[in-house]
Amino acid sequence: HHVTVISSSDRKKVEALDDLGADEYLVSSDAAKMQEATDSLDYIIDTVPVFHALEPYLSLLKLDGKLILMGVINTPMQFVTPMVMLGM
Repeated sequence: HHVTVISSSDRKKVEALDDLGADEYLVSSDAAKMQEATDSLDYIIDTVPVFHALEPYLSLLKLDGKLILMGVINTPMQFVTPMVMLGM
């Protein structure tokens, strides 16, 4: 398996790569790197425990990719449905 850790900053990069053994580290605020990673992931396990936009992550998934939401939040999740239906 090839594991990519996605985070909002470089703060957890050393831990993800060295301690946890991830293959790659992607900073979600780096638009260019996020664009490069389009259609590259089979699964995303989202553990963010607060409301956040899902659209930036949906484009990272390959066709038939899976977004698994693990973070518990107390507000309804919202995202652009056509992105899910059309695989965008």
